[in-house]
Amino acid sequence: MRADWRSAPLSLETAQPGILRVNTMHDTTLRRGMTLVELLVVIAIIGVLVGLLLPAVQAARESARRSDCASRLRQVGLALHQFQSVKGRLPAAGVSVNPAATQMTERDGDTNPANRMAWAGASWAVFILPFLEQKTLNDAYDHSRLAVSGANNAITKTRVPALICPAHPFVRPGSSLLTQPLDMYSSPRGDYSPPLPSSAGFVGFEKANYAVNVGANKMQLFSDSTNAAFKGPFSVAAMYGAPPAAVSDGSSNVIVASEIVNVLTGGNGDQRGAWGWPGGSTFCGRGPGTTIILTPNTLAQVDWMAYSNNDMTNPIFGFRGGGDSSAGGGTAARSFHSGGCNFVFADGSQHFLTDSIDPTTYVRLLAIADGNVVGGF
Repeated sequence: MRADWRSAPLSLETAQPGILRVNTMHDTTLRRGMTLVELLVVIAIIGVLVGLLLPAVQAARESARRSDCASRLRQVGLALHQFQSVKGRLPAAGVSVNPAATQMTERDGDTNPANRMAWAGASWAVFILPFLEQKTLNDAYDHSRLAVSGANNAITKTRVPALICPAHPFVRPGSSLLTQPLDMYSSPRGDYSPPLPSSAGFVGFEKANYAVNVGANKMQLFSDSTNAAFKGPFSVAAMYGAPPAAVSDGSSNVIVASEIVNVLTGGNGDQRGAWGWPGGSTFCGRGPGTTIILTPNTLAQVDWMAYSNNDMTNPIFGFRGGGDSSAGGGTAARSFHSGGCNFVFADGSQHFLTDSIDPTTYVRLLAIADGNVVGGF
């Protein structure tokens, strides 16, 4: 029986010069793939490497967001300086459209409607729109009308990217509008009767994350504007913006602006961040009681001011508000950066102040003329 040469692997050898011989010996080399155990080990190693790399990636992203935020806040500081160069002083934190008004307080802080926020006009953020490349919004704003007029609210319900911190969780535009100021017309308090100014067409104020410093004490005390220990570069109650000469502590020792946070949903009763509403984008140094200092990202005190959302149950630091409180309230500088907040100073410099900053040093940085020496910060 003849062997079938097709059934065996072939190899060629030289038998004699010029003659090839077929070799039918089998190749004994074995080839095999990865076992299941080996595959699982490789997957486990990759998982460990990803786990080690992820925190570094997240840290790099946060560093980029913090840097981006610092750049945007620096632009806000530059816009404030440009306004100061033109007008000779910083913009007021807010103004009244009522010529009889000598001061403004939050809704229940004064029984005279001529002195209340019922007559509130433009905020500091409105005044610097031309210097934030928002000429269209600026040209459309009517400074003779109320902040809550329908015509002006068409501007102030707009989201302005230059005033948004990229580290703040995204809030869908319109989902956290401040609509609460309307209640001052429907249920006024005090020894007066309607009519009050019309707010027909008002929808609500859009939110932002950058705020100006109204001093080392409360949000809305008019007396702070004449008290050197507490007076800040801005005031809502006194409708004030400081001229350079008033910053006697030195421009490198005075904070003009920082960050605040606003609620992620359901912000219709929470004024924090409402950039077009006087008092909405402001922060201060103390809450209820002069001993409570609101250091950056403080956990010791909730934000406590008029038009807050009355939510005392949410444990996340920046989302709580203590309800209506006019002259006695306060809002802290807060951010979603790890360990502190970005600040811009009166000399235009930008600093990142940590949560652990000395409280005494911090409130000294908020006052423009307290005469105290500021150490390292």
